[in-house]
Amino acid sequence: MRSDSDINYPDHMETLMKLKNNFRMSLMDEKPHIKEYHRVRDLHQDIVDSMVKYFQDGKFEQKAYAGFVPPLDPRSPNKRENSLIPVDLKFDLDTREGAQAFYDMVIYKPAPNMNCITEEYINNRRYRIPERVKFLHSMLASKRGLFIIEKTDAEEGYVYLKEVFTGDEYKIVDIGLSGNKNFKDIYMYTRIVTHYSTSFNTGLGFFFIKSDEFIEKYIWQHKRDRIPNGDFLMFTQLYSQYAKFPGKLKIVINRI
Repeated sequence: MRSDSDINYPDHMETLMKLKNNFRMSLMDEKPHIKEYHRVRDLHQDIVDSMVKYFQDGKFEQKAYAGFVPPLDPRSPNKRENSLIPVDLKFDLDTREGAQAFYDMVIYKPAPNMNCITEEYINNRRYRIPERVKFLHSMLASKRGLFIIEKTDAEEGYVYLKEVFTGDEYKIVDIGLSGNKNFKDIYMYTRIVTHYSTSFNTGLGFFFIKSDEFIEKYIWQHKRDRIPNGDFLMFTQLYSQYAKFPGKLKIVINRI
Protein backbone atom coordinates (compact mmCIF):
# COMPACT_ATOMS: atom_id res chain seq x y z
CA MET A 1 0.00 0.00 0.00
CA ARG A 2 1.38 3.40 -0.91
CA SER A 3 -0.30 6.27 0.88
CA ASP A 4 0.29 9.61 2.52
CA SER A 5 1.19 10.16 6.15
CA ASP A 6 -0.30 12.26 8.91
CA ILE A 7 -1.19 12.01 12.57
CA ASN A 8 -4.58 10.89 13.94
CA TYR A 9 -6.79 11.81 11.02
CA PRO A 10 -10.30 10.30 10.63
CA ASP A 11 -11.17 7.76 7.95
CA HIS A 12 -12.50 10.27 5.42
CA MET A 13 -9.34 12.35 5.81
CA GLU A 14 -7.23 9.23 5.30
CA THR A 15 -8.99 8.69 1.98
CA LEU A 16 -8.20 12.27 0.97
CA MET A 17 -4.59 11.80 2.02
CA LYS A 18 -4.32 8.68 -0.11
CA LEU A 19 -5.72 10.53 -3.11
CA LYS A 20 -3.30 13.38 -2.53
CA ASN A 21 -0.40 10.95 -2.20
CA ASN A 22 -1.38 9.08 -5.36
CA PHE A 23 -1.31 12.39 -7.20
CA ARG A 24 2.13 13.20 -5.78
CA MET A 25 3.32 9.74 -6.75
CA SER A 26 2.11 10.17 -10.31
CA LEU A 27 4.16 13.35 -10.58
CA MET A 28 7.27 11.47 -9.45
CA ASP A 29 6.85 8.24 -11.36
CA GLU A 30 9.13 9.26 -14.23
CA LYS A 31 12.03 10.21 -11.96
CA PRO A 32 14.85 7.64 -12.34
CA HIS A 33 15.28 7.04 -8.59
CA ILE A 34 11.52 6.50 -8.15
CA LYS A 35 11.46 4.04 -11.06
CA GLU A 36 14.33 2.16 -9.42
CA TYR A 37 12.55 2.30 -6.07
CA HIS A 38 9.41 0.73 -7.57
CA ARG A 39 11.52 -1.97 -9.26
CA VAL A 40 13.34 -2.82 -6.03
CA ARG A 41 10.17 -2.64 -3.95
CA ASP A 42 8.36 -5.00 -6.34
CA LEU A 43 11.29 -7.42 -6.06
CA HIS A 44 11.10 -7.17 -2.28
CA GLN A 45 7.37 -7.83 -2.24
CA ASP A 46 7.69 -10.84 -4.55
CA ILE A 47 10.39 -12.39 -2.34
CA VAL A 48 8.53 -11.61 0.90
CA ASP A 49 5.31 -13.13 -0.51
CA SER A 50 7.30 -16.28 -1.28
CA MET A 51 8.71 -16.32 2.26
CA VAL A 52 5.29 -15.88 3.86
CA LYS A 53 3.99 -18.85 1.86
CA TYR A 54 7.13 -20.81 2.80
CA PHE A 55 6.33 -20.21 6.47
CA GLN A 56 2.60 -20.88 6.13
CA ASP A 57 3.37 -24.19 4.38
CA GLY A 58 5.25 -25.28 7.51
CA LYS A 59 8.70 -25.31 5.87
CA PHE A 60 10.40 -23.07 8.43
CA GLU A 61 10.99 -23.49 12.15
CA GLN A 62 12.63 -20.69 14.08
CA LYS A 63 15.17 -21.75 16.68
CA ALA A 64 17.51 -20.17 19.18
CA TYR A 65 20.93 -21.77 19.12
CA ALA A 66 21.70 -22.92 22.67
CA GLY A 67 25.43 -22.95 22.04
CA PHE A 68 25.59 -19.27 21.19
CA VAL A 69 27.75 -17.24 23.59
CA PRO A 70 27.08 -13.48 23.39
CA PRO A 71 30.03 -11.11 23.56
CA LEU A 72 30.99 -9.78 26.96
CA ASP A 73 29.46 -6.48 27.97
CA PRO A 74 32.50 -4.15 28.12
CA ARG A 75 30.98 -2.35 31.11
CA SER A 76 30.70 -5.62 33.05
CA PRO A 77 33.62 -7.79 31.84
CA ASN A 78 32.84 -10.63 34.24
CA LYS A 79 29.16 -10.87 33.40
CA ARG A 80 27.59 -12.15 30.21
CA GLU A 81 24.27 -11.02 28.79
CA ASN A 82 21.04 -12.80 29.53
CA SER A 83 19.14 -14.35 26.64
CA LEU A 84 17.59 -11.81 24.30
CA ILE A 85 14.58 -14.02 23.55
CA PRO A 86 11.41 -13.54 25.62
CA VAL A 87 9.52 -16.82 25.43
CA ASP A 88 6.11 -15.24 26.03
CA LEU A 89 6.15 -12.75 23.14
CA LYS A 90 2.73 -12.61 21.46
CA PHE A 91 1.71 -11.07 18.15
CA ASP A 92 -1.82 -10.04 17.24
CA LEU A 93 -1.91 -11.25 13.64
CA ASP A 94 -5.32 -9.65 13.14
CA THR A 95 -3.67 -6.23 13.20
CA ARG A 96 -1.37 -4.85 10.52
CA GLU A 97 1.29 -3.96 13.08
CA GLY A 98 1.14 -7.40 14.69
CA ALA A 99 1.43 -9.21 11.37
CA GLN A 100 4.27 -6.94 10.23
CA ALA A 101 6.14 -7.50 13.51
CA PHE A 102 5.68 -11.27 13.41
CA TYR A 103 6.86 -11.64 9.84
CA ASP A 104 9.74 -9.25 10.46
CA MET A 105 10.91 -11.67 13.16
CA VAL A 106 10.80 -14.77 10.98
CA ILE A 107 11.91 -13.25 7.64
CA TYR A 108 14.86 -11.15 8.83
CA LYS A 109 17.66 -11.96 11.27
CA PRO A 110 16.09 -11.19 14.67
CA ALA A 111 19.16 -11.87 16.86
CA PRO A 112 22.63 -13.41 16.44
CA ASN A 113 21.50 -16.71 17.97
CA MET A 114 18.31 -17.09 15.91
CA ASN A 115 17.72 -18.29 12.36
CA CYS A 116 15.46 -16.66 9.78
CA ILE A 117 13.92 -17.44 6.42
CA THR A 118 16.25 -15.09 4.51
CA GLU A 119 19.24 -16.96 5.89
CA GLU A 120 17.61 -20.27 5.02
CA TYR A 121 16.92 -19.11 1.45
CA ILE A 122 20.59 -18.15 1.07
CA ASN A 123 21.94 -21.39 2.59
CA ASN A 124 19.56 -23.55 0.52
CA ARG A 125 20.30 -21.57 -2.67
CA ARG A 126 16.64 -20.92 -3.18
CA TYR A 127 17.40 -18.50 -6.01
CA ARG A 128 19.99 -18.75 -8.76
CA ILE A 129 19.35 -15.40 -10.47
CA PRO A 130 22.20 -13.11 -9.32
CA GLU A 131 19.90 -10.12 -8.68
CA ARG A 132 17.73 -12.14 -6.30
CA VAL A 133 20.73 -13.66 -4.53
CA LYS A 134 22.17 -10.18 -4.04
CA PHE A 135 18.81 -8.94 -2.77
CA LEU A 136 18.65 -11.72 -0.16
CA HIS A 137 22.01 -10.52 1.16
CA SER A 138 20.67 -6.96 1.22
CA MET A 139 17.75 -8.22 3.31
CA LEU A 140 20.06 -10.09 5.65
CA ALA A 141 22.14 -6.93 6.14
CA SER A 142 19.07 -4.74 6.80
CA LYS A 143 19.01 -2.53 9.88
CA ARG A 144 16.25 -2.12 12.43
CA GLY A 145 16.14 0.82 14.82
CA LEU A 146 14.38 3.74 16.46
CA PHE A 147 14.73 6.85 14.31
CA ILE A 148 14.11 10.54 14.39
CA ILE A 149 13.04 12.07 11.09
CA GLU A 150 15.50 14.87 10.47
CA LYS A 151 13.87 16.21 7.31
CA THR A 152 11.71 15.23 4.35
CA ASP A 153 11.78 16.04 0.65
CA ALA A 154 8.22 15.87 -0.65
CA GLU A 155 9.21 16.70 -4.23
CA GLU A 156 11.67 13.81 -4.51
CA GLY A 157 10.02 11.38 -2.06
CA TYR A 158 12.99 11.18 0.29
CA VAL A 159 12.98 10.92 4.08
CA TYR A 160 16.16 11.53 6.11
CA LEU A 161 16.44 9.40 9.25
CA LYS A 162 18.89 9.26 12.15
CA GLU A 163 19.00 6.31 14.54
CA VAL A 164 18.53 7.49 18.12
CA PHE A 165 21.15 5.26 19.76
CA THR A 166 23.85 4.78 17.11
CA GLY A 167 23.62 8.06 15.22
CA ASP A 168 23.57 6.16 11.89
CA GLU A 169 21.91 8.18 9.13
CA TYR A 170 19.81 6.98 6.19
CA LYS A 171 18.11 8.55 3.20
CA ILE A 172 15.16 6.37 2.30
CA VAL A 173 12.51 6.58 -0.38
CA ASP A 174 9.04 6.79 1.19
CA ILE A 175 6.63 8.86 -0.88
CA GLY A 176 3.94 8.72 1.79
CA LEU A 177 6.11 9.68 4.74
CA SER A 178 7.91 12.39 2.76
CA GLY A 179 4.63 14.28 2.63
CA ASN A 180 4.15 14.23 6.40
CA LYS A 181 4.07 17.74 7.90
CA ASN A 182 4.32 16.50 11.51
CA PHE A 183 7.53 14.49 11.20
CA LYS A 184 9.38 16.53 13.84
CA ASP A 185 6.93 15.35 16.50
CA ILE A 186 7.50 11.59 16.19
CA TYR A 187 9.92 8.71 16.62
CA MET A 188 9.72 5.94 14.04
CA TYR A 189 10.77 2.35 14.72
CA THR A 190 11.32 0.51 11.44
CA ARG A 191 13.61 -1.74 9.41
CA ILE A 192 15.61 -0.37 6.49
CA VAL A 193 16.81 -2.39 3.52
CA THR A 194 19.52 -0.92 1.28
CA HIS A 195 19.93 -2.48 -2.14
CA TYR A 196 22.69 -0.79 -4.13
CA SER A 197 21.78 2.91 -3.91
CA THR A 198 18.11 2.47 -2.94
CA SER A 199 17.06 2.40 0.72
CA PHE A 200 13.49 1.87 1.91
CA ASN A 201 11.59 0.78 5.01
CA THR A 202 10.08 -2.69 4.88
CA GLY A 203 6.64 -1.62 6.11
CA LEU A 204 7.32 -2.39 9.76
CA GLY A 205 6.42 0.78 11.63
CA PHE A 206 5.80 1.68 15.27
CA PHE A 207 5.36 5.39 15.95
CA PHE A 208 5.67 7.30 19.20
CA ILE A 209 5.03 10.96 19.96
CA LYS A 210 8.27 12.49 21.22
CA SER A 211 6.55 13.95 24.28
CA ASP A 212 5.12 10.55 25.28
CA GLU A 213 6.30 9.68 28.79
CA PHE A 214 7.00 6.05 27.88
CA ILE A 215 9.32 6.76 24.96
CA GLU A 216 11.14 9.57 26.77
CA LYS A 217 11.87 7.26 29.70
CA TYR A 218 12.68 4.33 27.42
CA ILE A 219 15.29 6.27 25.45
CA TRP A 220 16.89 7.61 28.62
CA GLN A 221 17.10 4.13 30.18
CA HIS A 222 18.27 2.45 26.98
CA LYS A 223 21.03 4.99 26.45
CA ARG A 224 22.16 4.47 30.03
CA ASP A 225 21.91 0.68 30.06
CA ARG A 226 22.40 -0.21 26.38
CA ILE A 227 23.75 -3.74 25.96
CA PRO A 228 25.51 -5.35 22.98
CA ASN A 229 23.20 -7.35 20.71
CA GLY A 230 20.20 -5.71 22.35
CA ASP A 231 18.33 -4.92 19.13
CA PHE A 232 15.91 -7.83 19.47
CA LEU A 233 15.14 -6.90 23.06
CA MET A 234 14.34 -3.36 21.88
CA PHE A 235 12.08 -4.78 19.16
CA THR A 236 10.07 -6.84 21.65
CA GLN A 237 9.79 -4.01 24.16
CA LEU A 238 8.66 -1.40 21.65
CA TYR A 239 6.23 -3.77 19.95
CA SER A 240 4.72 -4.76 23.30
CA GLN A 241 4.21 -1.11 24.23
CA TYR A 242 2.87 -0.12 20.81
CA ALA A 243 0.46 -3.08 20.76
CA LYS A 244 -1.16 -1.79 23.97
CA PHE A 245 -2.12 1.48 22.28
CA PRO A 246 -2.39 0.75 18.53
CA GLY A 247 -4.63 3.75 17.85
CA LYS A 248 -2.72 6.25 19.95
CA LEU A 249 -0.67 7.51 17.04
CA LYS A 250 -1.76 6.85 13.47
CA ILE A 251 0.83 7.15 10.74
CA VAL A 252 0.52 5.65 7.26
CA ILE A 253 3.73 4.89 5.41
CA ASN A 254 4.70 3.04 2.26
CA ARG A 255 4.12 -0.64 2.98
CA ILE A 256 4.37 -3.93 1.12
